[in-house]
Amino acid sequence: MKSKIMLLGIPAVLATVSSANATTFRPFVGATMGLQGVMYSNDAKDAERAYDFDLPTSLFTFGFEGGFRFGEYNKIYNGGVSLNLDMSTESDIKAKFSDVKKAELTTNVFSATYDNYIRISGDKANRIDLVLGAGFGSMSYKIDNSIDPVLKNTTEHSGVFALKAGLDFELSKNFTLSAMSRLFIPTKGHYAADTTYIVGGAVKYVF
Repeated sequence: MKSKIMLLGIPAVLATVSSANATTFRPFVGATMGLQGVMYSNDAKDAERAYDFDLPTSLFTFGFEGGFRFGEYNKIYNGGVSLNLDMSTESDIKAKFSDVKKAELTTNVFSATYDNYIRISGDKANRIDLVLGAGFGSMSYKIDNSIDPVLKNTTEHSGVFALKAGLDFELSKNFTLSAMSRLFIPTKGHYAADTTYIVGGAVKYVF
């Protein structure tokens, strides 16, 4: 049911902005990187203690961002929609006391958010915007190259609610730097992660 609600919600977000004047749309594409923190469920923590292994709590991520923003450049408020794909590098799952590698963990997060851009730069030449967003997406984690029968090679998926907060720094009319924090809350029951978040930045080209 939650997955159906999320699938219905994304078209609703897009419909919200469809009435905006097309001449004010500014598409953008960008590259992202950051650190991903994982807060594990009680079941995952119990498994760590029972089988003497440590799950990684931080991973390095990289990815891609695209979307558009709309609104008059000189207005305090602009709106927009962003799509993000974030992929982590491999991180080791290790034995608790010997640090022997038992398996590798990777994550992928896809998210779509409606974004609110609120200008806070005052009378400066280039915009600095507070960015607040919310939306939906999906997350997966993969356990691979396991040498432990308890840690079976597997991939698990879940829908997520996504929240975003950060700043956009306009370097020119076409280039923007972002400093952003995003929080993802899985909707699937008995999932290994209760929440995960990414803190990082992006370089965006605005058309």
